Amino acid sequence: MMYKKLIRKKHIREDGWLSELVSMNYDDEPFNCVHSYLVSIEPGKTRAKHYHNKKEEWLCICSGKVELILEDIKTKKRETLILNLDSENYNIIYIPLGVAHVIKNISENKASVVIFSKTPEDTDDTFEYEF
Repeated sequence: MMYKKLIRKKHIREDGWLSELVSMNYDDEPFNCVHSYLVSIEPGKTRAKHYHNKKEEWLCICSGKVELILEDIKTKKRETLILNLDSENYNIIYIPLGVAHVIKNISENKASVVIFSKTPEDTDDTFEYEF
């Protein structure tokens, strides 16, 4: 065998799309201990606007320029980050439990981010949050 193809469904919406990459939801050795997905964001659109109580996430940009807004749901402390591939350093952002997050594409083209977690997607642990 020369290669193995992993096929994933694209979940398409008007603000972009999401596709799982590698995950413990699949039998993809050696990647069955992490859950990851790629999120595409149309120009001017936002994604996420939620928080988790059981799922920690790590987020990094793949293309474009995004504004990441983080807010502690208990203290209401808020921070805003700009993630841009043209930055001096490449940053991977850790989002702990109970921190709401929203990602806005502030570039003129599609932007994309990858999210990594030790926990698979659970709709019962995704809580909408208004910023």
